[in-house]
Parts: sequence; structure tokens; C-alpha cells
Amino acid sequence: MKNEILIKSQLDKIGSQVYLCDGDWTSMAFNACISHLWRKKSTDFEPDFTELGEISKDYYLYIGPYSHNICDLSDSATLLWDGEVFVFKCRDKVVFGGKVVYYTGILRKLKGENSLDY
Repeated sequence: MKNEILIKSQLDKIGSQVYLCDGDWTSMAFNACISHLWRKKSTDFEPDFTELGEISKDYYLYIGPYSHNICDLSDSATLLWDGEVFVFKCRDKVVFGGKVVYYTGILRKLKGENSLDY
């Protein structure tokens, strides 16, 4: 069996239903793994305060199937999961044998005024 299909089938079994949004486009539901990154040392991606105020430290690891290319989305793309809205802080593809087998990314949960109404 091909590696990318095997990983996608496992994500379908253990993942949660998510949607990708980019502008007016919203993807069909698919399964991906979302895991909270709670350790201070490994989740300090941004300063606590900026000129605009405090930054949320709610970061999550995204692992998604090869069939949903998050690297081609715009910088304003969001992910919807369990009634929450997330923005990608970084995105990457995992390549094995010259083929993309899955995608990873770091998500930040949007809160308050930054949260979109979906």
C-alpha cells in the first residue's frame, strides 16, 4: 500500500473533522489530528506582548492528509475545528520517496475580536 494512502486512512480513523477556509472558499470536511502544544519551551513562537496587545499562547500541532495541501493556501487562511477558528503560523509538507505523504503545521487559536464568525 502507498504510504500517503496508509497515513490518510489512519488520520480518518483517529483524526477530528476539520475545514480549511481561504477567503470565500471552504473545503469539504476531512479528518486531521490536532494536538495542543502546552510546553513553554516548545511553544514560545511569538512574544507575549506586541504594540497591539497581548498574544494568545494557544498553539496546536496540525497533521493532515496529503490530499489537502495547506502550503498553497494564503497567509490569511484559517482552519475550523470543534467550533474554534485557527490561523496557521507555519506550514510544511513531509515528503517520502519523492511524494508528499502528509502535511504539518503550527496553529494559533483566534480569540475575541480576531475570531471569525463561521
